[in-house]
Amino acid sequence: MTRPRKRKSRQQSTARPNHKLPPELLTEIFEYLRGGILILDEPALESEVPNAFDDLFSREKSDLFRVSMVCSVWRKIAVSRIWQKVKFQLDVEREWDELFKWLIEGGYGIYVRQIYVEYDYDPKRNETANSLGGKLEGIVEFCKTVPSMHTLAVRFISTTLDHYINEDLPPVMDGFLLNIAQSCGSVRCVKIHTSGLRGPKREKNNDTLYLPSVSKVISMMTDTVREIDLMMHVVNQETVEALCDCKRVERALVHCCSWSDSPGDFFALLKSWKHLRKLQIEPPHNTDSSWEDAYTKSLQYLSENYGEQLEELWMPLREEDQKLFCDLVEHTPNLKVLALEGREFYNDGHFLSVVARTTPNLNYMHLSDFPSISGGDVRVVNWDQLLDVNIMCCEVLENKSKFFDHVKDTYCPHLNIHIYDKHGKEVETR
Repeated sequence: MTRPRKRKSRQQSTARPNHKLPPELLTEIFEYLRGGILILDEPALESEVPNAFDDLFSREKSDLFRVSMVCSVWRKIAVSRIWQKVKFQLDVEREWDELFKWLIEGGYGIYVRQIYVEYDYDPKRNETANSLGGKLEGIVEFCKTVPSMHTLAVRFISTTLDHYINEDLPPVMDGFLLNIAQSCGSVRCVKIHTSGLRGPKREKNNDTLYLPSVSKVISMMTDTVREIDLMMHVVNQETVEALCDCKRVERALVHCCSWSDSPGDFFALLKSWKHLRKLQIEPPHNTDSSWEDAYTKSLQYLSENYGEQLEELWMPLREEDQKLFCDLVEHTPNLKVLALEGREFYNDGHFLSVVARTTPNLNYMHLSDFPSISGGDVRVVNWDQLLDVNIMCCEVLENKSKFFDHVKDTYCPHLNIHIYDKHGKEVETR
C-alpha cells in the first residue's frame, strides 16, 4: 500500500530556483558582476565601477543589468549596484530635460555614490550659456536627491587645439560648482580638471580659465575628503586655504599650470596633510627658481616626515634632484607604486640601484623620458613582488633591457614588461 503524497503549499509550489538563493549570496554574486566591491574607505578605480548610463543608452547590456530583469527580488538587489556611478557626458546629444526628470522621479539618487561630469568644449557646436546652464542645473537638481555622494569628478576640456572658450561659458561653469557644493558634505574623493580649457582670449597673454568656486566645493568637504585631484590653470588663495583645511587627505594631486607668485603654496599644502599615503607631483608648465626652491623643500620634507607611510609616488626627476630623490626613497620601505618622468636626465644615474635595494614591496613601476638609464650599476635587487613595469622613451632600456629581463627571470616570474612609444601606444609586451 503506497503512502498518500503530502500536498505542497501554495508557497512551496510557486517557489522558483532563483528565489531559493539567500539575499546575502545574491549580493556577493551581483558585486562580482558589477566588477568588484566598492569599499568606501578605499575607493575603487574608475574602471572598476561601470557607468549606469552605459546600460541605459547602449544596446549591449551588462551582466548585472540582465540579472536585474529576472524577477523583482533580483532587481531590488541589483539596481542599487547598477546606479553606483553616473557619468554625465554633456557634449552628447540627449533629451536632457526628460532624462533629469526621469532620474529624479525614479528615485535613483539614493543609490548613487559617484557623480562624473564631463564636457568637451567644441566651438563648432555653438554652445550657449543657456544650453550648457540648463544641463548643469539639471545635474545640480539631481545631486540634491543623492544623500551620500562619495565621489565628485568634473572635467572641462576642449576637443580642438584652440582651447579658448566663449566668454559667456566660464560664469556658467563657475555657478555650477558653486551650486553643487551644497551636495558635497559627504564627498571623500574630489576630481576637478579644467586645465584642458583656456579662458576667453581678450588679451594676448590672457589664457587662464578662472573658476573661483572651486574653493567653495573644497570647503564643503574638509572633514570627509580623502582624495584630492585638481588640475587647473589657476589656484586662488581661497582654494589653497580650503585645501590646507583638508587634514585627512591620504591621496593628492594638485597641478596648476602656473602657481603665479606663490609657488610656496605647494609646500604649505604638503605640511598640512599629515596622513599622505599616495602623492602625485606635477610641476607647472613653466618653472622658475622660486618653484625649484619649493620643490626642493618638498622633497626634503617628504623624506623626513612621510617616508614610512608613503605607498605611491608619482613625480618628475631631474639629474640635480637625484640625491634628494634617493634620500626620499631610502625612507620609503612600504612603497608599492613608483612612477618617474625624466626631466633633462641624460646620464645612467644610480637612482635605480637605490630603488631596487630599498623598496622590497614595490609592485608597479613606470619610467618615462630617461633615454640613457640601463640599470647597469644595480648590485642588489630585493623585488619579489614586482608585477608590472611600464617603459616609455627610455631608449637603452627598450633596446637593451637586460636589467628588467634579469629581474623577471631571477626574482619575479610573473613580471609584465610593457614598452610604449612616445605617443603612449604599447609596442611590445614581454
